[in-house]
Order: sequence, then structure tokens, then C-alpha cells
Amino acid sequence: MKKLLFTLCIITLNAYLFGQSSILYIGTFSERGSEGIYVFEFDQETAEAQQIQTLDNLASPSYICLHPNGKYLYSGNRASIVEGENWGSLSAFEIAEDGKIKHLNDASGLDEGTCYISTDHSGQQVYIANYAGGSMAAYQLEANGAIGPLIASYDHQRQNGPIAHAHAAVPSPDNRFLYVPDLGNNEVTTYRILPDAKKLKKSVKRSLVVKEGNGPRHFIFHPNGKWAFVAEELSSSVVSVAYRKNGRLKELDRESTLPKNYSEANKVADIHIHPNGRWLYVSNRGHNSLAMYEVEVNSGMLQPIGHQSTLGDWPRGFMITPNGKFLLVANRRTDNIAIFEIDAATGQLTDTGKQIKIPAPVCLKMKP
Repeated sequence: MKKLLFTLCIITLNAYLFGQSSILYIGTFSERGSEGIYVFEFDQETAEAQQIQTLDNLASPSYICLHPNGKYLYSGNRASIVEGENWGSLSAFEIAEDGKIKHLNDASGLDEGTCYISTDHSGQQVYIANYAGGSMAAYQLEANGAIGPLIASYDHQRQNGPIAHAHAAVPSPDNRFLYVPDLGNNEVTTYRILPDAKKLKKSVKRSLVVKEGNGPRHFIFHPNGKWAFVAEELSSSVVSVAYRKNGRLKELDRESTLPKNYSEANKVADIHIHPNGRWLYVSNRGHNSLAMYEVEVNSGMLQPIGHQSTLGDWPRGFMITPNGKFLLVANRRTDNIAIFEIDAATGQLTDTGKQIKIPAPVCLKMKP
């Protein structure tokens, strides 16, 4: 009996000490000695981080995503696997119980500059956006998490039009539509997801067109599923839109991501919303800050609430921990990930004084 009680105490103590431990995956550019994808244990209560693995499969795994079941990881790479072609690629990895990853297989990006990767919510399809080539592609996913056959590939380039630059691929909350912001075409292109039929169809009439030169880059949905937000890279602005069940997007509001007195060069990068749906953040490369907004609960309109320095240079990507307590921002040029604590009541950020130092970090994803 005493031995049983001792064992139960140990189990309880371990749960208390390590129950908030999550796995942090970091995608990088192959610069200054980067070793590819970095894996860390991360405590969501204390913000303590400990490296447990690196995996250098292909050069510049600059965007990563998790399968909906949490058992697989995917990376979009700038490296090519097709001899004689300067195309990007995508890779699949199996996630072990301890969070470490094991390479499964690769597939071609079919175009240059693979910069984004995501899956549909059912975990049956994986999508990539190719910035330099101005295209996107979709592959079927196998039951074991591996990348399967190609199911669709679409070129966004138009005859006599601007140079297309596809930059993201985001499924709607109901898994019926896929939205691809194209920085060159100044629109968010809509596709119809048909996972059971193993298809992805382009729907030209439902695209959201923005002002020429704004450059839509990233796109996210509000937790309520009624609104979405577009980060516009070239105009340093953020747009809130209404999401309709027929897939249409209607612009609601547009706000600058910069202070009024700032006139130097800047490019918007990433965008994320707090799990409580009240606070929206956008990263500025140049101003090197996070622009912060309150989301009006009844309308989806945005109210600017200030800026926070990212404590580094060129914040390409950032993330909010699943419990909403911390925000981690990857500063590519200064090789550091700054960690801020979020005040859930005000949206304001406080520097924890803790940082993760690795070469050229650009994308962050966390498995609870």
C-alpha cells in the first residue's frame, strides 16, 4: 500500500511539474549555420524552453504546419528535389510521443519559392503557396501521414498582368473553402475544398480584390468563424473581412500597422489572433514591431491599441501559445526568438526577459 501511494505521489508530482510542457517546432532559413527544423520542449506556464532535436532534411524549411491529429508535421522548403529545376519542395514527418520528428517523404513544390504550407481541417489534403512562381499546389495525404498524389496545381499568373506571388493557403473553419492571398495580383483567391472527392477547384467569382499595390500576404480566421483578417505586406495595413457561408469575403475595415510618424521602409509579415478573440497582432519588418488591435466583439472592426518592439530585426513569423499566455516572435536577422507575456484583459505585451537563440528563425508552431 505504501509503495502504491508513493507511486501515485510521483505521478502526481510529475503531472504538476511537467503537465504544461508542450513541443515547439521552429522553421528556419539556411543561413548562418542553421540546422533546419529545431524542436524544443516549452513550458506554457514558465516560458522555459529546452532544445531536444534538430533535423536538417532539406534547405530552408521556412514554413511548417501540424496535421490536425497532431501526429505529423509538414514543412515547405526552398530546396528542390527535382534535378535541373529551381523549385521548392514539401516534406512530411512523423511525430513521436516525446515530440521528436522522423522524416517520412518529400514532394516537389512544382514551382519556385515555396513559402507556405497548411492542411485542410480533415487532414486529407496538404497545400503549398509558391511566392516566386506565383502558384499553389495541393497533394493528397496518406493514412500514415505521408504526402500522396498531386490532386491540383494552379498558376496565378495572368496574361499581361502583374507578376503573381502566392503567399499563403488557409482553409475556412467549415473546411469548404481555401483562401490563397496573392501579393502580386492584389487578391485573395478562393478554392473549393472537396476532400472526399480528392479535389480542389478554383472559384474565380469569389475572390476578394484589394487596392492595387497593397500586397495581401497572410490570412487568418477569427475563432468565431464569422470574420477573417488579411495582412497586407506592401501597404503596411491589415483588413478585416466578413466570411459568408457561400465563400464570399466582404471588406469591413482597414487599419495601418505603423505609427503615424513613421516614414521609413516597412513590410508586414505575419498575423495571429489571441484564443479569446479579442486581440489581433501583426508583425512589421522594418519598424520591427508588433502592431496590436482590439477586435470589436459585435462588428469585427479593429481598434489600434499600440505597438510592441520585437527586440530584434526582421520579425518574419510569430505565434501565440495555445493557452494564450505567451507570444513568441522570430527575428530572422538577429537570430533570436523573443518571448512576451500577454495580458489577456488588455492585449498588451510584457517582455519576459527570456529568449531562444537559433540561426534565422522564421516560423513557429506548437503542439500542446
